[in-house]
Amino acid sequence: MCIRAESQQIIPLPQKMSFGTDSFVINKTTVINAPKDLLDEAETFQRQLENLTGYHLLINERSQKSNAIILVKQNLTTGDGSYNINITKTTITLTAADKKGMFYGCVSLLQLMPVPGAKTGIRGTTVSIPSASISDFPRFKWRGLMLDLSRTFMSPDYIKRTISRMAFYKLNVLHLHLTDDQGWRLPVKSYPLLNKKASTFDTSFHEPKEFQGFYTPGDIKDILSYASSMHVEIIPEIESPGHSHAPLFAYPELSCNGNISPIFPFFSGQSVTDDVFCVGNPGSLKFFRAVITETASLFPSEYIHLGGDEVSRTEWEKCKKCQALVQSAKLENTSALQGYFMQQLHDHVVKEGKRPIAWDEILHDNKFLTKDWVIMSWTGSKPGLEAAAKGYDVVMTPTSHMYFDYPYDLINTKKVFEFDPVAGANADTIRKHVLGIQANFWSHIDRTQSKTDYQLYPRLLGLSERAWSSADNKDYENFRRRKLYHKHWLDYMDVKYYGGDFR
Repeated sequence: MCIRAESQQIIPLPQKMSFGTDSFVINKTTVINAPKDLLDEAETFQRQLENLTGYHLLINERSQKSNAIILVKQNLTTGDGSYNINITKTTITLTAADKKGMFYGCVSLLQLMPVPGAKTGIRGTTVSIPSASISDFPRFKWRGLMLDLSRTFMSPDYIKRTISRMAFYKLNVLHLHLTDDQGWRLPVKSYPLLNKKASTFDTSFHEPKEFQGFYTPGDIKDILSYASSMHVEIIPEIESPGHSHAPLFAYPELSCNGNISPIFPFFSGQSVTDDVFCVGNPGSLKFFRAVITETASLFPSEYIHLGGDEVSRTEWEKCKKCQALVQSAKLENTSALQGYFMQQLHDHVVKEGKRPIAWDEILHDNKFLTKDWVIMSWTGSKPGLEAAAKGYDVVMTPTSHMYFDYPYDLINTKKVFEFDPVAGANADTIRKHVLGIQANFWSHIDRTQSKTDYQLYPRLLGLSERAWSSADNKDYENFRRRKLYHKHWLDYMDVKYYGGDFR
């Protein structure tokens, strides 16, 4: 039995592609030709193809002129992550300038194969792929997803499954929200009570065991290793100085009043607490410097996210130490304490060889901020575009389009697809500073793996399309047809998606 794939079924849509009338047939004698420096990508593709078709294709270095999938490393003018595919009757040639581009080329080649059955793949068939010419590259550098691991702990296995699904749709940044009012999930040797006391809910709330806990250094290293193989960068977030009920329960002496109640689920208390680190206490800066140092040594990412959103000033207004700092640092008012403190954290992040990120509220006290901050614009697109105009690099993640914990009747896949992160940006200098887009999933409402899947998919496909494909790609009907085809891929990947967006 021989199955021929449909021609236009790739998500995200490539920049350029055309199809011919011939076909390349993959069978058990097909080989993969790859140089040594592309062996990892060749082996990843080999495993994916075997899972899908049952064929274990041989990999060799010497060139074979027929019945071969040929991986070639070659400079391309289209930049980081770009690739070309040329499919003829006798060979498939994938060309890329780097490993990342080769990985993405292999993903597109997989998507050109016949639709898989749920979990079973296309075993027992001869696979026919249409002849094609594809030239492709990403529109944005940053194509991200955030998972909130604080309000609900997620297993390392689920995180890795999410990484593999992201990579299949060419998303490349996984932002892990590791600390908040509801729990501290990050391993920190120098402050052991963070894992002992700040990672679990009070027993009176009877929270399921799987909703709480922390990641060991071994868990983190395993996740990072897998993400690296999928060309996904993991960015850790340490919330500061607010959203800090959990760490202050472990170390109440670092709060303004020392009166910190046990940790509660999101809907069992104040949704965003007034508990903040006492920035007038030198111990708070010592704490964050130690946490940043350990985080920087554990995560190879270029970035560390420092939070900075929804910071209450209530306790600072009443705190003698904080008010003394306002006077000694000659600050205009209590509100300026946040920008002052965040810039001190910035300095330590930079010392550790990383670049700091924060939510867009830090712009409210921007007299202290240097332009090497990355601003994550969540309260809307306007703060991000204004920051870009001032020279800040920006990631666009507004609640209006990019919050995947919101119900589908507020943000459906079509709305995600139609989001333009640089709409209204008339100057090229502004566009230059928009690194890309990111969706956020906050885990306070939907807390199981299946419900998280339901919220992420198929919206993640719309995110992929908007982050990768050309700005001119505005044909939703074309995307909808391809999305319908990818319902079968989601079945194959065992995703518990929302079916209402597959009409």
